[in-house]
Amino acid sequence: MIPHDPNRSQVDPRHLATTGRERELYELLCGTGYVPGKEVFGDFCESLKSGRVWLISGTRGSGKTAFPEALAQACNLTMCVVSGRDGLKQEEILYDWDREEQEVWMRENLSVAKGLPVSEQPEFLEKARRMKWQRQFLILGEVGLAYDLAAKAVKSKTPPPVLLLDESDKFGASIEDSLLMPLERGLIYIPRYEAGRIGITERESRPIVITTSNDLRHKLSGPFISRHIYSRFANPTLEKELEILLARNPDASSAQLALAIKLLDAVRGIAGMEDHPSIRESIDVAGAFVRDAVESLDDDSLTRYFCYFVKTGEARELLSLQLDYLLAMTNAFHPVIDTWLADRDALWASRWLRLAGQTGGRW
Repeated sequence: MIPHDPNRSQVDPRHLATTGRERELYELLCGTGYVPGKEVFGDFCESLKSGRVWLISGTRGSGKTAFPEALAQACNLTMCVVSGRDGLKQEEILYDWDREEQEVWMRENLSVAKGLPVSEQPEFLEKARRMKWQRQFLILGEVGLAYDLAAKAVKSKTPPPVLLLDESDKFGASIEDSLLMPLERGLIYIPRYEAGRIGITERESRPIVITTSNDLRHKLSGPFISRHIYSRFANPTLEKELEILLARNPDASSAQLALAIKLLDAVRGIAGMEDHPSIRESIDVAGAFVRDAVESLDDDSLTRYFCYFVKTGEARELLSLQLDYLLAMTNAFHPVIDTWLADRDALWASRWLRLAGQTGGRW
C-alpha cells in the first residue's frame, strides 16, 4: 500500500465524474504531467460513473500503469498495487491468517484453561478457538486491503483508494478466478472469520480498480474480462505525443521537442525493427536532450542516445546502418510536428517561414 499524503487535501474522482466535472478531473491529471487521450479518459469516467472496474490493454510503454499512478498523485489517494508475476498466490492478494500468532493465542488460553475447574474448561476453550479467527489475526493482501479501506472510507466520508491490478496477463487462471467475487460483488468471503466477509457492496463506494494487461503471457478469461469496462491504449498521434512530451518536459525547447519526436518517428518507420519505441522512450529521449542541452545531433551524439530506445543487438546494428537517414529526418521539415510547434512558438513559426522562403516552400 502507498498511503496518501495526510498534509494534502483529497479529491474523490468518482464524485467529480458523477457530478459532471470531468474536465476538472482531466486538468488534475494533466497537472501531474500525464496527458490522457480523450477516448480512454472518457472510458475511465464511464467506469467511475458505473462503479465498474476498468481494464486497459496496450503495448508496453503506452502509459497504462502511469494512469493510475497519476490519478493517485493528482487526487492524493491511497493506492494498493498487485503486480502480476509467476507464482503469485491468492493469500498474497486477498487474505491470510497469522498462524504463529494464532498458535500463541491458543497456547496462552490452554495455559489459562488448566487453572479453571474441569467443568468450565470446554466452554472456555471453545470460545478461545472461535476468537482465534478474529480480525486481529487476519492479514489482508493488497486486494483485501483496498476493499477494506473503501468500506472504512464510507464511514470517514473520505475518497476510496485506488487498486491497481498491474499486468494481469501474468496472473494465471487461479488468481483471476479468486478476483471474480470482489470485482463483481465488492466482497471477499473468509471462512471461519467472525465477520464472515470484508468489502463493500455499493458500487459507488468501492475502490477505484484499474486493471492493466500487455496481452503477452496469458489470455484473460471471459468471466474476468466481463467484470470490466474495456479500453485499448493505442499509440498516440504525433500531436498527442508532442503534448505529452511537453507536459513531461516543460523546460524543453521547441528544437528539443522537434529533435526527439522526429528521431523516434523516423526510427518507427524503419523496416525490420521488431520493437518500436513507445511514448515511454520518447519521454526519456526528450528528457535526456533537455538535461544535456542538445538541440542538434551528429553521428557520435546520435549513437550515444541509442541506449534509450534500442533494445537488442540486432536493432542497434540495423540503426547503425541508417545514421544518415535518421540525421536527415531530424533536420527535415515535418508538416505535423513543425506546424504543431509553430502554433505555440512564434520563433519556431518565423524559422519555418524563413526557411520555407529560402527553399521555395521546402526545408
